[in-house]
Amino acid sequence: MTGERFAAGAQSYSFRKFDTAGAVACLKQLGADTMEFCAVHFPPDAGDAGFAGIKRLLEEQQVQVPCYGVEGFTADAAANRKKFEFARALGAQVLTADPAPDAFDSLDALVEEFQIRIAIHNHGPGARYDKVEDTLKAVRGRHPFIGACVDTGHHLRSNEPPHEVITRLGDRLLSLHLKDWIIGGEEQILGEGDLDLTAVARALLEIGFTGPVVMEYEESPDNPVPDMKKGLANWRDAVRVDTLFELRERPGPRTVDHPARRGARSQAVPAAWRQTRAIGLVGNGLRDGQADAEDGDAQAAAP
Repeated sequence: MTGERFAAGAQSYSFRKFDTAGAVACLKQLGADTMEFCAVHFPPDAGDAGFAGIKRLLEEQQVQVPCYGVEGFTADAAANRKKFEFARALGAQVLTADPAPDAFDSLDALVEEFQIRIAIHNHGPGARYDKVEDTLKAVRGRHPFIGACVDTGHHLRSNEPPHEVITRLGDRLLSLHLKDWIIGGEEQILGEGDLDLTAVARALLEIGFTGPVVMEYEESPDNPVPDMKKGLANWRDAVRVDTLFELRERPGPRTVDHPARRGARSQAVPAAWRQTRAIGLVGNGLRDGQADAEDGDAQAAAP
């Protein structure tokens, strides 16, 4: 998959019921070659007894690890440094993070020294980093290597259109977790919930995004591969050139029969989610195209 536009790998938490070798086998079944690992599979410690074996496995299986996380960071500069040393030994360019407010002075210095990026991960309602504004406030005035890892599913949960979040972040977007959700409901196969994959792909193209993209899927942990294959196929369709530059009319309102919605009041999908922008290539650059006409709010009514 390397070389594809916005080629997606996987987040290893999707394979949390498997050991590291099993997670790699699942990745290969997806036809992917990049993985963001997390501490479920091996700790962020280059001195760990098993680390050399992990490195051999990844090299033998030709698995790229552009990012690792989600990791916490505090004002403890020595502990933070240890994680950067680990990332360098692993070959990761991004540490996906949930930093405490007092961590940023330390992180400013470490990202400059190691040339490794910190990507703040949003975790949805109630989390320290929920809305895009939370992340923008945190990174304001900080080193440009401190930015965001957008989790599209959590932004859906927080009623923020992910493609608009991407546009607002601009070059502060450092990595992307693809996850789909039904607003007010539960996680779905990528492309089968309320996430507008084409709008996300267009937004990535518009800001010139070049960072890692991974799909995270928390359902069916005993055998997530079949559902993840469907999700990756939907993403590949969304980023095809003929799809990406085609101005398509968005689907109309739909009614979702979901257990989380039964007995609840109707919940409107924000009107902004029904709008996408067409963008085209001019020479080697990008130009804005015409805006789609609004087609109104989509109502997701409980039966």
